[in-house]
Amino acid sequence: MKRKTYGIFFLLLLLLGGACVSLGRAATQEEYVAAAGNQGLYRLDVAQGRGTIYDRNLSPLVGGKTQYVAAVAPTIEAIGALETVTQGQYREQLALALENGKPFQVTLETPVEDPRVDVFQVPRRYEEEQLAPHIVGYLDSLGRGASGVELAMDDVLAQYGGEISVTYQVDAVGRAIAGMRRQVTNTLQDTEGGVALTLDSSIQQLVQEAAQSLEKGAVVVTKVPTCEILALASVPDFSPLELEEATVGEDSPLINRGFSAYAPGSVWKLVTAAALLEEGMGELTTTCTGTLSVEGLDFHCINSTVHGEVDLQRALEQSCNCYFIHAAQLLGGEKILSLAARLGFGEAQEFGRGLWTASGTLPTRATLSNARALANFSFGQGELTVTPLQLCAMMNTLVSGGTYTSPSLIAGLVDEGKEQTPLTPSNQRKEQVLSVETASTLGQILLSAAQVGTGRPGAPEGVSVGIKTGTAQTGVQEGEEELLHFWYCGFVSGAGGPRYCITVLAESTPDDRGAAARVFRQVAAALGA
Repeated sequence: MKRKTYGIFFLLLLLLGGACVSLGRAATQEEYVAAAGNQGLYRLDVAQGRGTIYDRNLSPLVGGKTQYVAAVAPTIEAIGALETVTQGQYREQLALALENGKPFQVTLETPVEDPRVDVFQVPRRYEEEQLAPHIVGYLDSLGRGASGVELAMDDVLAQYGGEISVTYQVDAVGRAIAGMRRQVTNTLQDTEGGVALTLDSSIQQLVQEAAQSLEKGAVVVTKVPTCEILALASVPDFSPLELEEATVGEDSPLINRGFSAYAPGSVWKLVTAAALLEEGMGELTTTCTGTLSVEGLDFHCINSTVHGEVDLQRALEQSCNCYFIHAAQLLGGEKILSLAARLGFGEAQEFGRGLWTASGTLPTRATLSNARALANFSFGQGELTVTPLQLCAMMNTLVSGGTYTSPSLIAGLVDEGKEQTPLTPSNQRKEQVLSVETASTLGQILLSAAQVGTGRPGAPEGVSVGIKTGTAQTGVQEGEEELLHFWYCGFVSGAGGPRYCITVLAESTPDDRGAAARVFRQVAAALGA
């Protein structure tokens, strides 16, 4: 106890000495002495209110907790009181504030009782471990939305809140004049108005924790059949409280990888398979020798595996490239391309002002007139790129009887009484793009692929899941190894049928060491419990 007392006493002596030196210097300057007689006002903005962002159950994603903020006109006594309550946490900041002499604010874990310090309990916008930071977004230095839902719904969120400010009398150089009155203005509203999202906090927490085992990548979960986004995690993630750290390094934590586009690899075979079934060619078989030559260029199955005689089911279960190249040659590129567009690929989606997904890239018809380009396209390579969210929407189509539904994120507006008004986006699309038979056939094959095919490592015991995997080449080398994207895309069924769609991406790594499979299995097991 004595050491702590002596530490505070020493700090105050140090601060007092600095202040006396500062004042002594000032007293020798005639122009400062003359200016000190001129008084002005200094307004300190302490806190700004803002509407709440809720999840689908009206549980706050931001602003759900409060914190203490102190407004201070620096004096030895006020600084001493703050030093005691903060236990030296802001020692340097407080010393500079005392020397500077200008009113300032500081966040406290516990309030301080001192007549020279004004303490306010205000909503805390973000947490250190913020849920869904890439969806929620963050504010700029003026408290306006700068990204994510904060930007997209800024006009709504800015309607609520009010502010707290303290006005001080200061001298000509802005130093607070000791002993003078200060005026507190507090219009901060205790409002529950804001915006409700489709996210589910409990699922978001689960997905966000599971995704941390991916060095880079994304996990997206959507609800069947509405295709509402229940959770989205992008890693590496960031804290809205520490934005400067997120701008350092090469991994770009601020990028929302769930909305970004990548080569899909073999997950794309589901589109080629759907086109084949829609054309009445689902009985197609071929003999896989592990390699297929197209205009002099050899295309291989993974590790040049020889699959032998394969039909559509076995081709999807074992992810046979040769089968789908042969299927695309028979179908032609236009039929696959047309179906892909109706499934939402190649189309950006806006969830609000400034909150867009990437469109991804579909090759042109002219490009697909080249046999080699068509071969690449058939199994998810070449110019083709898609987003994890688009893959969830495709999977949702397969398990919803062939009906494509645009993904949704903004559920509605919430008024001051916490009453919700649903919000239907103008660009929402719901369309039957596949026959019920095609969708059912592919759903059954995916269930089998999770049990005996490439999806088996990601299938949790005791949970009904359908899975399609993919490993996409990037053409980027790291040393002697090529960086790859590893995909798991599938659905989780319950007693009443499919309930969730999940897409997992492990981005740009020579070997994900099974991370995508583990994350899919962990999330699917929890959702299917």
